[in-house]
Amino acid sequence: MNEELTRLLNQCIENGNEADMEVIKQMLQGVRRKQDNHNGSYIGAALAMDRIVGDDTVDVCIPITPLTYNSLEIVHGGITATLVDTAMGTLANILLPEGFGAVTTNLNIHYLAPGTHGNLTAKASLVHKGSKTLVIDGIVISDEGRTVAHCTGSFFVIKKR
Repeated sequence: MNEELTRLLNQCIENGNEADMEVIKQMLQGVRRKQDNHNGSYIGAALAMDRIVGDDTVDVCIPITPLTYNSLEIVHGGITATLVDTAMGTLANILLPEGFGAVTTNLNIHYLAPGTHGNLTAKASLVHKGSKTLVIDGIVISDEGRTVAHCTGSFFVIKKR
């Protein structure tokens, strides 16, 4: 495995352009972030997600890099959805009592502007907390203060095993 991985990494480096090098670096840094327990998931680590948890809010920020681009070199809609779902899901889970978790059951997202450079920040806030479901509101904002997306999500409360 190590020999195959080393060969693949060397091939990618030898044949890579500047964007390739940036993506390889970000992915390797992501593995280190996961190993160092800075992020709980590989996707969060690879996207370099940073979280700020407030009383009833959660903000999650990512840098806009070639890893996040679609073919038009703007942030891929799926990355934006992942970012805002992470912020809303984190909020849903921290609002629940010990022994319970929440999973996304519905995500409704409206893309309003492209993410082009700098950072994107998803902000999540509580709309409704019931015994079986939560509804969370989310917005994604660029560094310039432009709203990139607006989202609502429903989360189902489950008992952890």
